[in-house]
Amino acid sequence: MSGATAKLTPEAKAKRRMQNVAQLWNERTRAVGSDAELARLCWDRARAAARRAQRGGERGAMHELAELLARWAEQKEKAEIARHAP
Repeated sequence: MSGATAKLTPEAKAKRRMQNVAQLWNERTRAVGSDAELARLCWDRARAAARRAQRGGERGAMHELAELLARWAEQKEKAEIARHAP
């Protein structure tokens, strides 16, 4: 660990870590070649964020993500039913 990093406050370290995380995901997002790859990447990012939140004390983070995904899927399913209704 460099001397500059060791002197950072905990808040500054957390901010730097999250900037690094954002940079990683932004680079990966720019590299995707299809919507399917983008969906997989976004799922991986959301899952990673939920895991970090859980480690940070948000015990219900993964459940919250699951509920969000379930609502999205339900909306798509209802739209599909509406498209096929007479």
